[in-house]
Amino acid sequence: MALRPTIQDVLAGLKAEGHVDAEVDARARTTLEVRHKTLGASPWFVKALAGGGAWMSAAFLLSFFACVGLWNEEVALVGLGFMLLVASVFLRRTTQGPFMEQLALALCLAGVGTLLVGMAGLEVRTLGLATTGVVICIALLATFPDVILYFLATVGLCVSVGVLEVEAVGGAGVDAWMLFCAAALAGTLLFEPRLRRGPLGARVGPIAFALACAVPGWLLFRSYESSLQGFRYVFRFDSEFVPSAYLSIALALLALGTGWRVLRELGLEHDKRVTIPAACALVLLTVMTLNTPGVIVAALMLTLGFHRRSRVMLGLAVAFLLTFGAYYYYDLHITLLAKALALTGSGLVLLGVRQFFLRRESAVLSEAR
Repeated sequence: MALRPTIQDVLAGLKAEGHVDAEVDARARTTLEVRHKTLGASPWFVKALAGGGAWMSAAFLLSFFACVGLWNEEVALVGLGFMLLVASVFLRRTTQGPFMEQLALALCLAGVGTLLVGMAGLEVRTLGLATTGVVICIALLATFPDVILYFLATVGLCVSVGVLEVEAVGGAGVDAWMLFCAAALAGTLLFEPRLRRGPLGARVGPIAFALACAVPGWLLFRSYESSLQGFRYVFRFDSEFVPSAYLSIALALLALGTGWRVLRELGLEHDKRVTIPAACALVLLTVMTLNTPGVIVAALMLTLGFHRRSRVMLGLAVAFLLTFGAYYYYDLHITLLAKALALTGSGLVLLGVRQFFLRRESAVLSEAR
């Protein structure tokens, strides 16, 4: 079954419910043809070549600045980075076409890098650099209308605030920020239709995907940092992390609230045949993975991906679920025989849960309709 309904399926449903007339197919086809000719006049490889040419143009411009010796002048670097940022925003908002869009994006990223490198050369402390990163990311989210930039700016904002938390509190502060980002991810996708009609608009999707990369990414780094002592010689935290069990419980509560909201949207919040097995499965998963909170996050992303029928979110969820599942397996301090028995038992439990839901699928679908 397709994750997203086709336009033909949507039109057929609207006609069956009496919302549109029988001639809507022809009008929709004509509208789509006009839109395709307007937005997709150039083949994809032409757009790719234009985008590559824009990035090469930006690289040649930066190489010119390097050749004239600006890279040795920190103050000039800061000024150049700021000018590139302003010019890229103006260029992106006033021009159209693949070449100009990619050129503006390349100049914007180059401006951010140049500005931060210049500030680092002026011996600005980490706190100042992180604060500057937060301001730049928020400003670009508000002024630079580009989907890729929305994603990168959100990731940069998560990293910058994480650095501020490390400087102020330590590893525990980053864990608290990660929990906030996980809640923001759930809220963004649960209220996606409403948010898309608001001021965020087209930013909702890129922000959600950025959070879906940042939260599991931090948990993955956190797991490696906790297990490999060698990382402590590179990343020195002022305090210890929050215990993994506490994180797992907090994320489980978030997953519980998210699941209840999903069931409420489907009209199944009062159906005990659905709520009780789902709650029991969540409790069992939490107890089994107390030391690996990333599994709960991956399960949360999987739920949100299915709910919003997003292939990208489902792909990210499956990738992180496999990654954290492998880490959970190797983190078990038991013998190989006990690990094999644990995998066999968990597989049998999952098969039993699958059969349980399959036997009730027809009744649940009929009540949801």
